Amino acid sequence: MKIKNLLLTIFISILAFQLNAQMPKVHSIGAMKDMGSTYDLHILLDTISPKSHLYGMGPYDRMKGEITVVDGKPYFASAFVDGEYKVGTDWNIRSPFFVYSDVKEWSVFKITSSFNCVEGIQDIVASIAKANGYNLKQPFPFVIKGPFDGLTGHIVTPRNPEVEGYREGIKSQKFSFKDTKGELIGFYSENHQGVFTHADSFVHIHFLKRDKSFMGHLDEITTKPSSYKLYLPKRK
Repeated sequence: MKIKNLLLTIFISILAFQLNAQMPKVHSIGAMKDMGSTYDLHILLDTISPKSHLYGMGPYDRMKGEITVVDGKPYFASAFVDGEYKVGTDWNIRSPFFVYSDVKEWSVFKITSSFNCVEGIQDIVASIAKANGYNLKQPFPFVIKGPFDGLTGHIVTPRNPEVEGYREGIKSQKFSFKDTKGELIGFYSENHQGVFTHADSFVHIHFLKRDKSFMGHLDEITTKPSSYKLYLPKRK
């Protein structure tokens, strides 16, 4: 019996190692739950290597906005003025927490049902990933390409008076779009709540318009029954 248990343990360990080796590694620096009121900066994006196929996200500086890296291109967005936002590109930016992965190749899957909330996206991603042999106990990035019927995203704003862009009582600005084209960039994890996903969610999702004029954290979404493309990291 002891030998059988030992062999079973070895088999499970080998299987887990093989599953992990098949996926690009997801890295996280800092944690959402540890930001406190000072939002200490834990990473300079320019120190990440390699960058050529990097995907990542986190707050921009001390809550001055949002950061999203898409296929090696870093975007940061801020909303210092009521009703206005700006998007720039730069590696010389910092974040209090950041999640990222280098994904050279993707597998493409069809989404044939509508999704009308962030939780709906979470369920669809988990269902398709599980059905295709992905290990849901391991974090992974994903991409969904539009167009989308309706979408609302927010850009966080500074919480401290000494930080550029601070406005009393304003923690974020929301922006809504109809019939918009772009892509959703997200990370799925069942083990990083409070780290790079909120405590009640397994996903952290940002939206980048196709023309790169807007980028922000996804809050709400509406779609009609259609065919969407879900991109998951290619398993080796």
